[in-house]
Amino acid sequence: MPPDNTENAKKRITVNLESIDYKIIDALEGVIANSKAAVIYQMIKEWINQNSERIMKTWEIDFAGIRRQVLAETKGLSIKEELKDLDREIIEQLPMLFETISSINSKELAEILEVNQKTLQRVIFGYRKELLKLGLNLGYEDGLITKKESK
Repeated sequence: MPPDNTENAKKRITVNLESIDYKIIDALEGVIANSKAAVIYQMIKEWINQNSERIMKTWEIDFAGIRRQVLAETKGLSIKEELKDLDREIIEQLPMLFETISSINSKELAEILEVNQKTLQRVIFGYRKELLKLGLNLGYEDGLITKKESK
């Protein structure tokens, strides 16, 4: 006769994860911050710091753009002025990058320049005349930004 498992059976215990979260926050209060809100803020700040690459890729958030925006606001500059500065920085960097490459997809190029892909595309397509003056003739073909021979 098989052993009676009903007496020796392990009871399943369900734990509410939210309760555990609150206990952790309570334990950290006074250690990493002085209030529950400050503990949560600090945890979020650290998570963002540790996962910035993942956030940038998953949600296409332009950390460099956000950083520039915050700096501009701190200095009292307008966002439009700051965008023009960012555009100039990208325009200045592109000729050097295309000295060693003939084509690259915009996602990779945006990662190298640490800007959002849409920002990069706006600059490349919107400042064509400025790029041509610098001797850089760029085109877009089959998902790649390609360096074309200047005529």
